[in-house]
Amino acid sequence: MNAPALRIALRELRGGLKGFRIFLLCLALGVAAIAGVGSVRMAIQAGLSADGAELLGGDAQLSFTYRFADVEERAWMASVAEQVSEIADFRSLVATTGPEEGRERSLAQVKAVDGAYPLYGQVGLEPAIPLEEALAMRDGLPGLVAERILADRLGVGPGDILRLGVQDFELRAILTREPDPSQAGFGFGPRVIATMEGLAGAELLGEGTLFNSSYRLRLSPDTDLEALRAEARAQFPDSGLRWQDRRNGAPEVAQFVDRLGAFLVLVGLAGLAVGGVGVSAAVRAYLEGKVETIATLKTLGAGAGTIFAIYLIQIGVLGLLGVALGLALGAGVPLLFAPLLASNLPVPADFGIYPAPLIEAALYGLLTALIFTVWPLGRAVDVRAARLFRDVTERGRSLPRLPYLALVALLTGGLVAIAARFSGVPQLALWSAAGIAAALLALAIAA
Repeated sequence: MNAPALRIALRELRGGLKGFRIFLLCLALGVAAIAGVGSVRMAIQAGLSADGAELLGGDAQLSFTYRFADVEERAWMASVAEQVSEIADFRSLVATTGPEEGRERSLAQVKAVDGAYPLYGQVGLEPAIPLEEALAMRDGLPGLVAERILADRLGVGPGDILRLGVQDFELRAILTREPDPSQAGFGFGPRVIATMEGLAGAELLGEGTLFNSSYRLRLSPDTDLEALRAEARAQFPDSGLRWQDRRNGAPEVAQFVDRLGAFLVLVGLAGLAVGGVGVSAAVRAYLEGKVETIATLKTLGAGAGTIFAIYLIQIGVLGLLGVALGLALGAGVPLLFAPLLASNLPVPADFGIYPAPLIEAALYGLLTALIFTVWPLGRAVDVRAARLFRDVTERGRSLPRLPYLALVALLTGGLVAIAARFSGVPQLALWSAAGIAAALLALAIAA
């Protein structure tokens, strides 16, 4: 390292942060936004991973379309699992009873369950009664539970009679929580839960009807899920079964979180690019106040490399300070509001301090600060020593010299590569490059 440049840089820093408040603010806010988004995304991913079995409703699930499992498939599932739960899911109209002209009807998403449901978690009901009691046969009528929105839409409550297909059911409780929400998918109506036996007389699950069936398996903890998956597909190669297990209990949710996270990181990078213009303006204003100092250093024999190193060290130290402030905000705010966020998220989240998003945000911040610092700094090193002795009015270079332009391009390429590596979305990297290039073009036009 250039020792004289380091000594001069540290001495000049003793003058304080005057002129760099905007620099620090732009950098800290951009880094905080990216770090915060990344921390929340990691918390959700950790929650999904920890609660994969509950979100799925079992350690593994085999699904079929428009049919139930046959005898051979059921026998295989019973041989490998400690417990099996059979579920059917379909859409149907739910209607009130009474005179035809006075009936209310609503489309509902019906889940038919057996006595083993749920293998994991608990169903939330209001009033708080066991699910088995809520769905049991009583006074000749099977029971069902439904979400409040359906009860309000039909103007009914617990104790009232509803019709599904050609079968009457008694509404026993309001459904407040499903233990396997990730398996609900896209529903066309409020959720209703009834038993397979109760729906047997409704004529809604017969041959030719449209429904999906799934079989949740409770497995021993030491089960090799990948080997079991391969065995299932080898045993029933043409059955059309779909396999899912606790390793990725909520794939749709995980994919949505990843895409939303990538989009929000893009927003954060756009904010950093916009903030980079502020960074560049702050650096340019600071260097304009150092014209006489730079000219003096050149008079004393300092080369362009030494002057570049002096001010790059100063701005680098301040950049590290801005990034540190941003990381503290980005990691601290999600932790501070963790209880509020966790209670409002539809999926579990395990909030904590995760290094990966903080490292990602720090790299984005440092590279952005360098990109928008090298540009004005590369122009500042062209200050001539003659500025000390006479008023030089000729125009300076509007663009930095070629080596500095090459350095800016290299740093921009590094930022794009990091964006592509962390996000896994190539479009994100391209948009990052486009945003920074547009900001640099704006600087060139302003120059």
